[in-house]
Amino acid sequence: MLGKKIFIVDDSEFILAAASEALRQTGFQVVSLSRWEQLDQRLKEETPDLVLMDVNMPEMFGDFALMFFKEQRGITQVPFLLFSDIDIKELEQRSKECGANGFISKGWGIERLLEEVQKYLR
Repeated sequence: MLGKKIFIVDDSEFILAAASEALRQTGFQVVSLSRWEQLDQRLKEETPDLVLMDVNMPEMFGDFALMFFKEQRGITQVPFLLFSDIDIKELEQRSKECGANGFISKGWGIERLLEEVQKYLR
């Protein structure tokens, strides 16, 4: 699993920095992006092993962006996980509705983030 590439999309500089650093220290390559448009551009250039997508983003909710990438861009082989601090039941529901491979609550903490990412990369 070492060296796998993860794209994280989050408009919070703090969350982006903390999650990115934790994943890098675990041995992942991490690309940190603050807008869904940046993700759109990067996905044209390279394919990550996993995408963590924040739900509450400016201009477009992460679950809608995820549907855009799957339906309009045809990106179906890359696992997408919604990554948010919204109510866990709402996060689970939105994850199912948009076709995400799963979800991670920001409230679970860094250790659980690492566990969940590793689970989805197996």
